[in-house]
Amino acid sequence: MESRLREVPALKVMDSVVAAKHYNRVRLALARLEDPLRFPLPHLRGLDMLLSREEWICVDRTLNDLPVLAWTDFQVQGRTALHAPVSCRLRFYHAYAGLIVGTLLQDVSVILAERLNKARPPLKRSVTLLSRRRHR
Repeated sequence: MESRLREVPALKVMDSVVAAKHYNRVRLALARLEDPLRFPLPHLRGLDMLLSREEWICVDRTLNDLPVLAWTDFQVQGRTALHAPVSCRLRFYHAYAGLIVGTLLQDVSVILAERLNKARPPLKRSVTLLSRRRHR
């Protein structure tokens, strides 16, 4: 994935942060499902999300996986708390990528939550009966 990003020049690159809830959900999905992970974005026709430990890339599958938006260079060194946001670089490859950046990670988080719930083995629930004591 990384080599494809380097082949296409970014229109804009900026420092950004990813909320801890999104970063942690992606890392959990990569650990429990597969790494790298690819899936279509149902509300964004023709776009797929590619997730790996190093980068998260939104691509246009109808244009040979041309990148649209990417989060790279995650700064996890020195991260001391799971609730802390993670600094990164946000790369825009499409003129209108800014229109989806606000909701894209929320959509990804919802999709991953559904996949993680489906992948979780069912809980074995049982009820333990306590012996009844008879009062005399």
